[in-house]
Amino acid sequence: MGIALLKMLPDKPLFMTVSYALAFAISSPIGVGIGIAIDATAQGAVADWIFSISMAIAAGVFIYVAINHLISKGFKPLHPSPFDTPFYKYVAVLLGVAVIAVVLIWD
Repeated sequence: MGIALLKMLPDKPLFMTVSYALAFAISSPIGVGIGIAIDATAQGAVADWIFSISMAIAAGVFIYVAINHLISKGFKPLHPSPFDTPFYKYVAVLLGVAVIAVVLIWD
């Protein structure tokens, strides 16, 4: 994602590019720190709700990235294939989500 950001900004000055890259690089550790702080302070039903909501947001982000960035723009076959249609890509995503849901039953 950081490389994609840099490709979107080809004519920006070096300082601006480094600033964007730094902001992207520190966003994950800040999110982890917030998660650790919430986990250390929340208990009981509140902790369960926070966990559920944050997992739903994370899953939604993964599904969004998979559908909009990976499947729609990536995975171009080298040779023509009858399965290279949006319908089959969508079915593959749904099957992947179903497999993950079944696996999470035993988590």
